Amino acid sequence: MGKTITYLYTHHYRFIQELIKFYRFDPTFFSANSEIVYVGDTYKIEFKGTPNANAKIDPIKGATPYNARQSFIPSERNLISAIKDIESWYRPKNFDLLFNFLFEWDEVRESYSQANPLPLVVTPHMEFFYDPAKGETIRLTDSKTEISPFYASSGVQSALPLEVMVNALTGVVGTTANMSKSDLVEILNSIMQDGSDMTHMMTESILSKNLMTYQGAVFFIEEIEQNLFPESQANLLRHIVASIKEANQKFEGNHSMVSITTHSPYILSALNVLMAASEAYTIDPNATTAIVPEKYILPYGSISAYYLTPEGTAVDIVDKDIYMVNGVNLDAASQTVEEELDKLNDIICQ
Repeated sequence: MGKTITYLYTHHYRFIQELIKFYRFDPTFFSANSEIVYVGDTYKIEFKGTPNANAKIDPIKGATPYNARQSFIPSERNLISAIKDIESWYRPKNFDLLFNFLFEWDEVRESYSQANPLPLVVTPHMEFFYDPAKGETIRLTDSKTEISPFYASSGVQSALPLEVMVNALTGVVGTTANMSKSDLVEILNSIMQDGSDMTHMMTESILSKNLMTYQGAVFFIEEIEQNLFPESQANLLRHIVASIKEANQKFEGNHSMVSITTHSPYILSALNVLMAASEAYTIDPNATTAIVPEKYILPYGSISAYYLTPEGTAVDIVDKDIYMVNGVNLDAASQTVEEELDKLNDIICQ
């Protein structure tokens, strides 16, 4: 199964062409000096050069493939709520990230019904469900009033698709994966091929079990803070962390993870609290969980943070001495404001 898929993306320039279409890159963005290197749990991908070059995709020696749900949650996610029936008219010429997200949304929204709604984190008195007749619906838990997300605040419109996607996809970890008939036949043929010894059959059996069960959920989230108050930003971040932690506890290997982009110093502050809690937990669990509930505390060292410079270089901004994010680069504006206020106050207080 892997060889067939790999072959498709290592020939005829397909890897880079699909990347350009999906992320809407201008082909002239790539030059002879362009380079992409990705090292995952089971495969390494390398690409160098222009769109007229092929990628190398190689399995990592000794790694065992597994099946995980993945989702790229774009900053444009609020279009789902802000524009009625967007899925009925958004038909791009090429398969792109927004269409892919709409396709995923069409699937996961049905995970929550009127009898099984999803309580929303950023708005504690609201819950979401999907009604085939009425579509996406928000219900106010106090008055039982039902409204369309179209009429909700911009913060709710931005957070709703993110919350639903994270909850639904982390919820399927441990369940049977969606596989095509051809995938299943290929796995069975591999296990039952003539001349297979017992060790080989056991290895293939384990591999097939890994592929037939979702063992993780992986998210790439743009601008998590979009349209949210600082408190709501912190609550949403904690909820995502708790969802990832719960999914990881279902299997060994920690196959669930989240990568987040942000311009918000409040997100970094909330992240620092969680990082400090993970260190404090190793010293005094009881005292720590009295401040930060255990469901939000990840293993020490499992959080990384990087700042992307104007030149495009990723700089590690985790202070290794105190295990916290150094937000000087991201929150330099606050320092400028403080300096200007000090100077103005000197004038006022003369």
